[in-house]
Order: sequence, then C-alpha cells, then structure tokens
Amino acid sequence: MSLREEQKNLTRNRVLDAAVTVFAEKSFVGATMEDIARAAGVTRATVYAHFPGKNEIIRALLVRVYDISHEVYAALAAVPAWNRATIRAWLDGAVVRWREMAPMIHVLSAAGPVVGIDSSSSREHYMVAHEGYVSTLAGDPHRWRGTPPAVARQRALMAVLQLESFLSVWTAGEWPMDTDDPLDLLVDAVAHLLGPALSE
Repeated sequence: MSLREEQKNLTRNRVLDAAVTVFAEKSFVGATMEDIARAAGVTRATVYAHFPGKNEIIRALLVRVYDISHEVYAALAAVPAWNRATIRAWLDGAVVRWREMAPMIHVLSAAGPVVGIDSSSSREHYMVAHEGYVSTLAGDPHRWRGTPPAVARQRALMAVLQLESFLSVWTAGEWPMDTDDPLDLLVDAVAHLLGPALSE
C-alpha cells in the first residue's frame, strides 16, 4: 500500500469511527454529514469524498463488522492445536474484538430499518461472510482428521452461530450475567462442537 493509499484508508476509518459516535449520540436520522465531519476533524468535502451519504456509511460499517469477525475466526484457525485451554485463550481475545464491534452493532441495529438495505443483498452479504468463517474453521482436513467435510462444516457453522449469538447478546446487548465466568460454559459448547478437530 502506498503512503497516499494508507493516508486515504486512515481518513476513511476516522470518518467511520466518528460516524459511530455521532449516530449513537444523535441517531442515524438526526445526524448530518457535517456532524460526522466535525467529529472526525475533517471537512465535509472529505467525508463526501469517501461516502456519498449516510447510507453508504452504514454499509461500510456492516462490511467492517464482517471483516473484524473474519479476523476473529482466522485467529482461531491459526491456533496450531485446538483444545479447551487454547479455545479459552482465543475466546478471551475474541471478547475484546466483540466489544470493539459493540458500538457498531448498536448503530447497525438502529439504522438498518431506516436505511432499508435490500433484504436479498443483506442476506447475500451475511451468507458470503458466514461461508468465509465456516471455510476458515473447517478447511484444514488434517485438523479434522477423517471427519466427513460436510460434518466438519456443520460443526464449524454451529460453533460460529453459538459464538456470534452469545457474544453479541452479552457484549453488544449488555445482557447481565450472574455467573462468575460467563465464558466457561461457552468454551464447553465450542469445544464440544469442534470436538473431532480437538487435540488430545
């Protein structure tokens, strides 16, 4: 990446970060591109150079959430040996990333119906992203040692959905947990689902 491209990318991300803050404070409908520019410390023209409007900002935030999620699952796939301890260590890092996504998830949940993102397009993005997560976790035949590929994929999908559901409700939804260690049961569930791929 050239210095110019890197600078452009940094500015784009600063605008997105500012948009999350502004949308959270003023709502998607109440916020203006001027508000976002001010919060980002750039001109309104700079914001428009990256995003024609607020709808495009919301779409970019959705892509960002999918990209972060992919990084999270790629980090698990990069762990040399899966076992309860390594899954727990990975999960501690995953929670940090989910907390990073929480403000974006809040904004997307509130703005989604207003933006009116085409449902078939939204479903397609969801399917493509999740296909990527599943392929990342189920793609190593050596790790899954003799497990039929269809079974490995289903187990990976169920693990992704379990993780996504719990972490979104807990971190973004701020669901109160009464247990001392909310991740302990989640580790059990994920280790069970990925069982055939776990090391002894």
